[in-house]
Amino acid sequence: MIGKREAKKIVNSVIKMTKADQVEVSIVNYKQALTRFANNYIHQNVSEANSSISVRVVFGNKIGIASTNSLQIKKIKETVEWAESIAHLQRENNDFVSLPRAPRSDYRSPKIHVKVTEDYSERQRAEAVGDIIQVAKKNGMNTFGSVSNGTSEICIGNSLGVRAYSVCGDVFCNIVMATGNSTGYAQAGARDVREIDFRELASRAALKAQICAEPKDISPGRYTTIFEPLAVSEFLSFMAFYAFNGKMFQEGRSYLSNKLGSRVVDERITVIDDPFAPEGFAFPFDFEGVPKRKLVLIDKGIAKNVTHDSLTAFKKKKRSTGHALRAPNPIGPIPLNSVMKPGEESLDDMIKGTDKGILVTRFHYTNVIDPHKLIITGMTRDGTFLIERGKITGGVKNLRFTENIIEVLNRVDALSDTSVLVAHDPGYGSRFATGIVVPAIKVRDFNFTSATEF
Repeated sequence: MIGKREAKKIVNSVIKMTKADQVEVSIVNYKQALTRFANNYIHQNVSEANSSISVRVVFGNKIGIASTNSLQIKKIKETVEWAESIAHLQRENNDFVSLPRAPRSDYRSPKIHVKVTEDYSERQRAEAVGDIIQVAKKNGMNTFGSVSNGTSEICIGNSLGVRAYSVCGDVFCNIVMATGNSTGYAQAGARDVREIDFRELASRAALKAQICAEPKDISPGRYTTIFEPLAVSEFLSFMAFYAFNGKMFQEGRSYLSNKLGSRVVDERITVIDDPFAPEGFAFPFDFEGVPKRKLVLIDKGIAKNVTHDSLTAFKKKKRSTGHALRAPNPIGPIPLNSVMKPGEESLDDMIKGTDKGILVTRFHYTNVIDPHKLIITGMTRDGTFLIERGKITGGVKNLRFTENIIEVLNRVDALSDTSVLVAHDPGYGSRFATGIVVPAIKVRDFNFTSATEF
């Protein structure tokens, strides 16, 4: 970490290095560490620290972008020159109007950096894994997963006066518990590591594996299905990418194109992109330095808004909604802080009210078939249960599904009374925590198209 003063000093220096009409500088410094375990022992412990500076220059409507992982002035100058060369070789981008401006008074400062999380050591991660392994051994299981924590420093500025800086951190844990023929899964993410009870998380995964032992065959077909938040988050993730995306919306490729103001899903569903939700991964600005704000995406079933960055917003003489991803970004702007409002029933009551149905923990290998219609396919995984006469009676073998997300969200019978954070796996590359806050939902006639042998 180089600190706010030094980061902004670099931004100011880079802006002076070029005669471009406009210039944007994005600095990301991060450090992260991970402890991975399998078969009840730790088999990997790694840590990483890196820096990245990306420069975007604009000459008229020609744009060039170049990056380096060195903060040395000589390397930065070379990067600026590369960006300039790339810009001169580009065709005119007729959709481009300008980089954004942002009044400094618009920025908020949520508490997103917790020193305890940043200082969480390899020994502490090993102790957390030890608690998980104890639960596995107590239940005669093998466990697999990881515990990781990281901190990122992000500074973004441009020649129009934008100066945004923040430091954030997070911890993420995922756990698989396995018996001879069944598995159970649980995961959690948080800004503050003290919010995660690793033993409780492991016990939750172990209980799923126990109940799923000796899973039964079940015929494919349409079933009343209850989806836990992990599974529900997949529906919203695909909608974020393909429906709420301002670029796809303008190109007519979004399901919501020509549908804003119309009811598209069940009236009990409200989705807000809330970058300051206390239960989510708050963050104050996007990767163009534009301050984030709440954006209602769906209000009581009615489509209200899509997300915009400066490119899509200025094209239609609108204001950026603060959803730019890091340049170069061929995807378009997407919401990273979606929150679905909860309903009124507990998960237990949803189960009790089901005569025959299926309870799904999460999905695996989910892919889009038709991005415009929002048709997806995938499989259940790590905890698929049969519900009979209001009770979970055991596990069933995993099922493949093919469904239209919009149609699914129009067949909702109930939403649970609590929404929880489903953290996205940090994966590889620079650390930036994102997640979706969702309840469990109960749906009629969910289409399971085939069964598996496990």
